[in-house]
Amino acid sequence: MKHFIAIHRFHSPEKQREYCMSPENKNPPESKRTIIEWADFANNTKENVKCRSQWNGDDISFCHWEAESKQDVLDWFKEIGLTEFMTIELHEQWRFHSFY
Repeated sequence: MKHFIAIHRFHSPEKQREYCMSPENKNPPESKRTIIEWADFANNTKENVKCRSQWNGDDISFCHWEAESKQDVLDWFKEIGLTEFMTIELHEQWRFHSFY
């Protein structure tokens, strides 16, 4: 699988607040995912697309994706509804090293 870095920009401050809202504050309230639950979803939900890491900051978020193709990531991003909140800019990375 190929590695991609995604740069995500929220459509507006309101969309960022909505996306980043604590699950227990949503209407209706949701249970908060543990890191293990997030990792299980990111690794096992789609066979050919895996989100390996994410960083959410002030106005930009980054994700590390593994996928067979750029289009697979874009399709999955749309399928799970993230286009409602943010844009995605993908860059294939030909080398990947990690401390973790």
